Amino acid sequence: MSLRPLLPFLLMLLMACGGSSTGPGHPAASLDSLTFRPELDTAREMLRRGDIEGVERIAQQVLRDSKGAPALRKQRMQARSLQGQVYQWRSELDSALLMHEEVLRMAEAALDTFWIGAAWINIGVARDLQGDYAGAMQAGLSAMRWKELQGDSMSIARVLHNLSSLQWRRDSTAQALALMQRSLAIKRKLDTPSLASGLNGLGVLLIDLKRPDTAITVLRESLLLEDSLNHGAVRENMVSNLGLAFEQMGQLDSAAVNYRRALEDAREHRNQEVEIRCLYGLGDVYRAQERYAEARALLDSSLVLAERIGSLEDEKEAHISLVHLHERLNEPQQALEHFRAYHALSDSLMNAGTQAAMEELALQYDTEKKDRENAELRAAQELADLRAERNRWLAIGIGVVAFALLMLSWMLVQRNRHRARQREAELEQQALRLQMDPHFLFNALNTIPGLYANGDGVKANDHVGHLSRFLRLVLETSRRRTIPLEQEVQLVEHYLRISENRKPDSFTWELRVMPYVQAERVAIPPMLIQPVVENAIEHGFNGRSKGHVSVLVDRAGSVLHIEVRDDGIGRNTAAQRPSRRNGTSLGIDLVRQRIALFDKQTSITEAVQVRDGRAEDGSARGTVVTIRLRVQLMSEHDAAGDRG
Repeated sequence: MSLRPLLPFLLMLLMACGGSSTGPGHPAASLDSLTFRPELDTAREMLRRGDIEGVERIAQQVLRDSKGAPALRKQRMQARSLQGQVYQWRSELDSALLMHEEVLRMAEAALDTFWIGAAWINIGVARDLQGDYAGAMQAGLSAMRWKELQGDSMSIARVLHNLSSLQWRRDSTAQALALMQRSLAIKRKLDTPSLASGLNGLGVLLIDLKRPDTAITVLRESLLLEDSLNHGAVRENMVSNLGLAFEQMGQLDSAAVNYRRALEDAREHRNQEVEIRCLYGLGDVYRAQERYAEARALLDSSLVLAERIGSLEDEKEAHISLVHLHERLNEPQQALEHFRAYHALSDSLMNAGTQAAMEELALQYDTEKKDRENAELRAAQELADLRAERNRWLAIGIGVVAFALLMLSWMLVQRNRHRARQREAELEQQALRLQMDPHFLFNALNTIPGLYANGDGVKANDHVGHLSRFLRLVLETSRRRTIPLEQEVQLVEHYLRISENRKPDSFTWELRVMPYVQAERVAIPPMLIQPVVENAIEHGFNGRSKGHVSVLVDRAGSVLHIEVRDDGIGRNTAAQRPSRRNGTSLGIDLVRQRIALFDKQTSITEAVQVRDGRAEDGSARGTVVTIRLRVQLMSEHDAAGDRG
């Protein structure tokens, strides 16, 4: 019984045990990965360009110079692989297969997984060219097993390309297209140099699906990519397929141009396979153009060349083209002879037995892959269970710590909220003290007898009315977090009229609210503007006989602007004169802090800005206080349960 099918599993067992042996009875040799590396890289590039003589010269030199050197094992395998591809290029398929099988034996002896997979890829290609499609399928699936074991995505893309070609030969075009698309998806990410050949393969499948227009687009893309990479070795194959696509579209002149161009390149590069395809492709075009003598010569040449190199697939295609030609020439005997030859070759290449063998190989691979995936899943599940068991108490500990941190965070939040409520209550008490300033109340009440004594009853009644409404608004708003801006404006107006009666002819005032502000809907903290107006009157005009105070309420987008301007003595002079209390700093600071509680998005420095006013001549005159806060609507605070 052969051990080759069991080799992947034996290798995995050895790797799991830490073993790495060059073979029985041989000590492990230290490999030299540098010697001949430049030469072999050059040979690979030559192969892409179609310089077969150069590749063979380098390969044979490396084989001669590395003979008897175990450390150069990898270089010898690569050189033999290159020599095998040279044989393939020359259609010496038996020699190519022997060379690739020798590489496989060397790789298996050294347990070199990369070269085992690479050898199987090359064996599959050689068997495909020989017409041994079942053998090619077996080699391709073996390569896939090894490359999946390594996780070698670039090689997997090449294997998928080759398997797509085999499915196409089985007339399983849908499977072939799916495999080719998987291959192209990998190549577009990782392997640009081989992307051109992948696009060429996709073009062939599109031709088979009777989609020549799409095929032409794809083949032209492959040609552009091939020209940009300057490989050249497979260009004639792409041009030949382009000719086939034009032929399928009925554009015979374009087809002939591409076939002749590909034929020229194939002969220059000694690519006999493409030469044969160009000969019978061009023969088919000439037949369609009724150039029968030229068609006969080309088709006869293609058949002779295919028989000489042993390309059974090309022999079959040449025979069927000759069948069509002899039918057109009304030569039934010759047509029958070629049809019998075509039929015999078709049976030998892809008969029911071959189809069944390929199907069985694909099924076996799928079964093995599923078993392997299931085993990996079971192993992963067992490992996960072990880790879960080991980490169970750790998870419980983490949960306890997380719960403790959560509780601590909750307690800190509650404490901060409590402190914020305390601070808010303190600010409200300070605001209330400012609102009910006894000195102001005493002066306001003391003004009433004087007005009556002067016989100005109307003004006295007006003063009493404003004072009563002012006190009522203060009491109504003192325990609320927010009030409509409209109420604050009314309160400021009452205050200004009371102050005007207290100090007749000492100042004038102006209060403007822009109509688009919608003061009845906008929410602000209570007593926000009044302390600033009070500062302007009490401190701004300290020592002046006549002044003016203006209050402007405006809005810019989502920001509310409140400006209190006086033309008094200014901040510096006011600070030097005696005052009953430090009202300016206390009132402004309180306004800042209350805005900070009300509007978290506005910083304290932006909330209230104080600057010197300017006279027409540019000199400092008076003070301007600007209050800014984000516009909030009363409906928002009502929904949040603002207390009344």
